[in-house]
Amino acid sequence: MQNPCFLALTRPVSIAGLPMTYVVMLFLVVVGGFIATLSIVWMLASAVFGYAALRALANYDPRFLDVIFVTLARTPPTPTWFKGKGQTYRA
Repeated sequence: MQNPCFLALTRPVSIAGLPMTYVVMLFLVVVGGFIATLSIVWMLASAVFGYAALRALANYDPRFLDVIFVTLARTPPTPTWFKGKGQTYRA
C-alpha cells in the first residue's frame, strides 16, 4: 500500500492542491458572489479564505464532498422536507 504508483493512482485529481470537486465549489462561490455583489474585495477575500478552508478540509479527507454528493443523490430528501414538515417516510 505504500508503493508510490498505488498512491498516485488512488489519489483524486488535484489543481493547486485541491481535488476537482473542491475547485468547482470554490469557483462557484467566488464567481457567483462576485456576480451578485460586483465587488473585487468579495472576490479576493472569498477566494483566499475559501481556498484555505477547502485546503484544510482536503488535507483531512479529499473525498469528503464526493461522499456528501453521492449520499444526497442516492437518498434524496422527501417531498415533505421541502414543505417544512421534516423527513417522513411512509410505506
